[in-house]
Amino acid sequence: MSLENKRFPSMKDLEKDIIFQHFLQICQIPRKTYLEQGISNYLFSWAKQRKLEVYQDEHWNLLIRKPASEGYEKRQGIILQAHMDMVCEKSPEVRHDFLKDPIPLQLDGDFISTGNKTTLGADDGIGMAFAMTILTEENLKHPPIDVIFTTAEEEDMSGALAVDSSWFHTNRVINLDNSVDHEIIAGSSGGKGVEMKLPVETILKPEGSHEYRITISGLTGGHSGEDIHKGLASANVLLGRLLSYMREKFSFYISEIQGGNFRLALAREASVVVAISPEDFSILQKSVAEFEHRIKTMYQETEKQIQIEIMEATTKTEVFSKQFSEKIIDTILLSPHGISEMFGGLGVVESSCNLGEIYRKEDSIFLVTEIRATFEENREYIYEKIKVLAKHMGGRVREFALYPSWIYQSHSKLQETAKKVYQELFQSSIKISVVHAGLECGCFSSKIKNMDAISIGPNTWNLHSPHEKLSISSTYKVYQFLTRLLEELE
Repeated sequence: MSLENKRFPSMKDLEKDIIFQHFLQICQIPRKTYLEQGISNYLFSWAKQRKLEVYQDEHWNLLIRKPASEGYEKRQGIILQAHMDMVCEKSPEVRHDFLKDPIPLQLDGDFISTGNKTTLGADDGIGMAFAMTILTEENLKHPPIDVIFTTAEEEDMSGALAVDSSWFHTNRVINLDNSVDHEIIAGSSGGKGVEMKLPVETILKPEGSHEYRITISGLTGGHSGEDIHKGLASANVLLGRLLSYMREKFSFYISEIQGGNFRLALAREASVVVAISPEDFSILQKSVAEFEHRIKTMYQETEKQIQIEIMEATTKTEVFSKQFSEKIIDTILLSPHGISEMFGGLGVVESSCNLGEIYRKEDSIFLVTEIRATFEENREYIYEKIKVLAKHMGGRVREFALYPSWIYQSHSKLQETAKKVYQELFQSSIKISVVHAGLECGCFSSKIKNMDAISIGPNTWNLHSPHEKLSISSTYKVYQFLTRLLEELE
């Protein structure tokens, strides 16, 4: 039986395999972004116990070095790179503490998931598992290997940006953070976060008014870059559209608003509390039902679980002023979201943005957006739109978490070798692509002269959402590809 056709009837059987031993152990260790000390220290000790040369910096990044196998000592070295942190998202009804609880794994045929409870963390836990297996496997043929594990990839890539240039002993890099096994990524977008802050204006709640919470839920969610073109809905955008539809029918005041949890994930849920006159409740119900019907029709192929619910809300003494309620609705409606430009000849998204979070903190409402773009000019064009919007709404903006793009290079020896190896192994060609997501190769490109890099990885779906799942057969396929590629590198 070939590696890629392996099947495991139970999680205990899966634990006997070396790749998944590493992955399952990684899933036991909390590794939320900016809190990677635990996983970093575990890997540092793990490498020391195996007498591997290992270094750890103040950002908890790791460099683990493995000498070349016999006969490969004079070949040029290779960097294998993966990130240690993971996106921490969970379904609303799930009780899970990402600071201490292990990931709740579930085996379903060829797939590992969490049963829609939390994110799985195969992004990029499986990349780490690949590298760990390569480091300990004694029968492989390979050049000198440097494994670099980084931190904070899922937020601002500050780990990769902080890696010291002395850690780079070669210009060849294989990034292990791809989610499609039949594609080689050879370029990625850059990006940055943008926070808009609007000062809240409140008044006493109108006498006799009743408050109701309206919740939009059941959305798929997903990666704000890799899934932006798939026709998925954003709960934050839908909330703005619903409120705009409602204000055409009756008068109301907003007292609470919240949507999304993370700017790098498509918002799966959003809610608002409105104060209305009791006689307008039937109009509220009708308006919400009409809007829900239209949205379900619009997203019937991609969002089959959308629902909008109305519930009585806890009474408050204050609500947003009428003017500020209108301002919030206008701001959501006018905030850039979705695809901005396509990358002509390559047929992929070049620039986009995701309105990922809306929340109140103290006396301000915050709207947090992630801008992604291959070209700096388009990134700044979208940013300028947000700045102009904030100016007209009396708000302020702050940019953060800036990271560079990885510009596609059509001439690459590493690409050519990888294509040749894939063809020989699987009797089919592999696609070279540019991805609309941030990869750390962009952070390395300014530190590695003439960097020659690719990104590979197994099939993983629904990244950054509780629906994330990993293919076992694809994992073996990619491991077979990776080990043969290492053997063939000159």
